[in-house]
Amino acid sequence: MESSARLVYGATNLGENLAKLVLVGLPIGNKEDLTARALHALEVGKYFLAEDTRSFGLFLKLLGISTDNKTLISFHDFSSNKKFTQVERLLNGGEDVYLVSEAGSPIISDPAFPLVRHLIEKEYEIDTLPGVSSPIVALELSGLPPHPFSFHGFFPREKRDKFMSSLGPGTHIIFESPHRILDALAVLTKAFPEGEFCVCRELTKKFQSTYRFRGENFASDDIRAQGEFIIVLHLRGTKSPDGPKLKKLAQDFLDKGGKKALAKVLAEILGEDVKKIYAGMTRDA
Repeated sequence: MESSARLVYGATNLGENLAKLVLVGLPIGNKEDLTARALHALEVGKYFLAEDTRSFGLFLKLLGISTDNKTLISFHDFSSNKKFTQVERLLNGGEDVYLVSEAGSPIISDPAFPLVRHLIEKEYEIDTLPGVSSPIVALELSGLPPHPFSFHGFFPREKRDKFMSSLGPGTHIIFESPHRILDALAVLTKAFPEGEFCVCRELTKKFQSTYRFRGENFASDDIRAQGEFIIVLHLRGTKSPDGPKLKKLAQDFLDKGGKKALAKVLAEILGEDVKKIYAGMTRDA
């Protein structure tokens, strides 16, 4: 059976031209986080795709980079396929095209994915100049288990119950706006009272803040609802009971009775420590 996989050495369209789409990671709040490679690209690049060309132009000005010989092209979620054609035309002409985000990685909660996917299917080369990514920064600050973790973008405004029921064991990273952060946390903490939360605010900026708490201890007054927020939520998994082992433990309880035997049965079902369960039973007696 013939495989459809191809081994790629740097470029996918090596036969004709080497022009490529380059994703450029930008700082998320502190311009000192801009990498040397990204700075060089901003200096020498001629064609840039940006969600907000005005904002990007001001950022270049802040870096002392002139836009006189650069073309800034607006590219956002509602860009038509004509923009794809425009990018292809530039690449076919041997011109590299640089795709930037307002902050962070262009592929995270920004419109880069459809274009990247389209160009890969057309066998153009894609490159990246990585930089700071806010989900990873939040994960680093959270102190929560990093494996496995999932990034979900913004907390949904609708069908929240469906979204929350889909969250399995592991660490979940969620964006939220300052206008909805307290409402989102109220919903999440009610759904996951035993969940471990870390709320990160204004990452890498002067007023960077982190709030760590269990869901059941959430207090809205503790959080200043200004700036950009990332919620990191860790949910513990429940161990599936071992059938044969559970059957034996249940039989022991029926034969012998007693709190110790019952604690072992409950521990196997709940996936919790038997000593902790037994201590709770004896304390409440």
